[in-house]
Amino acid sequence: MAADSRGTRSSVPLIVSAVPSSPLPPMPSEPRARGASELADAAQLRATIAKELAATPVDEEALRRDVWTYVGTERHAGASPGQVIMALTDLVGGGSGAAPLQQARLRRVILWCVEAYFGHLGGDVVGREDDAFADVPRRVSTR
Repeated sequence: MAADSRGTRSSVPLIVSAVPSSPLPPMPSEPRARGASELADAAQLRATIAKELAATPVDEEALRRDVWTYVGTERHAGASPGQVIMALTDLVGGGSGAAPLQQARLRRVILWCVEAYFGHLGGDVVGREDDAFADVPRRVSTR
């Protein structure tokens, strides 16, 4: 029953929407124990991300795909968003003394992490659309 403006109860039931707020499965309430193969998979994903970060030039699409895979694996295992962000920050190494390009890459990796953990935020973070936000300045065509 719902209360009207005078504080009395009316017989009109309240209707609550049953529409899910996220397309992602619910987060585990506690981290779960992982087996040796799951720990090895997570270590392999971190090694792959580190290898991609060391490559010149960095393949942004492959890096984003592997960040999303790593984040999904950690989320499924019950890791908190903060734990996942700290692990990725350690991999990227974009602290306050880092070069601007490395700091921009860290911002993108953290954005990808948040997208993967909580759901797609939208927008073009890689910078392919002319009116979208991007961390890296775009080359201007001289044609």
